[in-house]
Amino acid sequence: MRASVALTSLASLMKWRCLLLACLCFYVLFNGVAQAQDSRWPLNWGDWETATGDWGGYRTKLNDVGIDPELNYTHDIMANPVGGERQSAAYAGALGANINFDFEKLMGLSGTSFSLGLYQGLGRDLSGEDINNVFDVAQIFIGDVFGISQMNILQTLANDRVEIAIGRLSAGADFAFSEAFPLYVNSAVNGNPAQLLENLPSFTTPPFSQWGVRGTVKPEDFLYLSVGAYNADLNAQDNEDQGFNFKFNPEDGVLVIAEGGVLVGQEKTSAYLPGRYMLGGYYDTSDYTPFTDANATEEGNWGLYFIANQMIYEEQPDQGLNLWGLFTLAPQQSINSLPYGVSGGAYYKGLLDSRDNDITAGAFYLGFFSDDLPGQTYELVFEVNHRFQFAEWFYTTVDGQYVVNPNGQTNISDAWVVGFEMSVDF
Repeated sequence: MRASVALTSLASLMKWRCLLLACLCFYVLFNGVAQAQDSRWPLNWGDWETATGDWGGYRTKLNDVGIDPELNYTHDIMANPVGGERQSAAYAGALGANINFDFEKLMGLSGTSFSLGLYQGLGRDLSGEDINNVFDVAQIFIGDVFGISQMNILQTLANDRVEIAIGRLSAGADFAFSEAFPLYVNSAVNGNPAQLLENLPSFTTPPFSQWGVRGTVKPEDFLYLSVGAYNADLNAQDNEDQGFNFKFNPEDGVLVIAEGGVLVGQEKTSAYLPGRYMLGGYYDTSDYTPFTDANATEEGNWGLYFIANQMIYEEQPDQGLNLWGLFTLAPQQSINSLPYGVSGGAYYKGLLDSRDNDITAGAFYLGFFSDDLPGQTYELVFEVNHRFQFAEWFYTTVDGQYVVNPNGQTNISDAWVVGFEMSVDF
């Protein structure tokens, strides 16, 4: 059985690697004609902003008129040689395409833009199928689904001090996010705190989205306040059968989120090192089913979170050591599986000589289970990794994780997990 799973994973991996290689070859050949006048091509490939370059100048021309296409492919290949319910390996990937329209350039509408995004998930879930733990060891796994990641209008006012966005939005793109989180492979923080996702199914994290509206005010360069309201009905997120789901039924629930943040040391002349501190809270008007009574309902769910990220040592501009911490609170234990959570870590950019853009990171993620879930206490994950940033558009992260008390249960063996993540911007 294990051999069969491994062979299936390998076959899936080879299929998508071949597809990726074919795409790369096509774009390289396409660009080869247009770039032939550049005597350094393709030796300067690593200097490009994307893997496909400037499309013979057409990409720049599109950007100049207000059209910015983006394409990203990311995959995680992870294995748990020790621990979990069973030992296995799994491939998980995602393909995301976005196109952004600057209406100021296109139509003369000052501060107005429109974004459209699509996604396709690939592979399978090592945590859900083999380890049986909550903090997914492969953050990129989203299921074998296709759908809309974003479709919204953004309006900026008052010299960009006010932003208003409306349409299909991802709450996780605007709330409970830190620049430290994408540096990790585990989903406990990448891209948002997993406690929020477990307790609050209406909280969407990219690439998933809901109908909503979000406003941000920046009275000072170092201070901001964001407020958002989103459709909370889970059926509006179901894309497995429909592909495109446009349901809008706020009568079945609305998620309201507010977050305030302070930024320090952002100016080059500042006496302080760069940092960001944010406090947020949410309230979901939906009905929830208590763990102890499947026939009952509880209306409403609320919680708080605090996130801090601070550079404490600067080797040189944009290089040095950063610390970060996270605390989540969702006190209604009858409906929240992880009422308390604490995470923290450190990362260093440019730790290795001659690898100035590489990032070395370590972290722990701790989630305490509800008292109404007997037999489940806490899950703790340690993660250490190193991201090799080979080009602006390409990185590979070598990753190791140790999962303690998978799913909060002592009868599941602690798991060692190893693997790597690769990401390419086309």
